[in-house]
Amino acid sequence: MTSDGLTNMVDDASIYDVVTNYFEKSEKILIDMANQAGGVDNITVVIVKN
Repeated sequence: MTSDGLTNMVDDASIYDVVTNYFEKSEKILIDMANQAGGVDNITVVIVKN
């Protein structure tokens, strides 16, 4: 689950790449990417591994 603060700043392909290749630290990476892209809204990332 993500908020529009992430999805408006980071494209789907990049999100998929980060979660697929860096799962253990993907939340931090994605939040950093959104902030580097401008971070104009609240950013929420929740990742659940089944």
